[in-house]
Amino acid sequence: MKPGKIEIKNPSVLDGLMTKKFDTILTNIINWVAVTYGLVITESYRKKRHANDLHGTNPVRAIDIRSWCYSKALAKKIESEINKRWAYDPSRPDMKVAKIHDIGNGVHFHIQVHPNTAEVN
Repeated sequence: MKPGKIEIKNPSVLDGLMTKKFDTILTNIINWVAVTYGLVITESYRKKRHANDLHGTNPVRAIDIRSWCYSKALAKKIESEINKRWAYDPSRPDMKVAKIHDIGNGVHFHIQVHPNTAEVN
């Protein structure tokens, strides 16, 4: 992956990106990752699968990006940089904006924001 490169997994993900409104802070975070490292968006808007599914909110508050296009060390660095730069909800410091996880569909980044998400200066 090269800085500035953006790929989209499939037409369904593209449709979600093109037809739904996304939280401004989420957009800023994803743009920062794209410019700094490049990225592959693997999940955008989707209908909610559970009550707390941020991929199905209006505006959309979560995006998944591929992690295996980076080395493991770089992926961990990106996760750490995002979480140092943005606080998910300052009143809940245990909650993170970025996490690398596998919920059954393979390891990937889950990037999420809250109405209280703020850039840490």
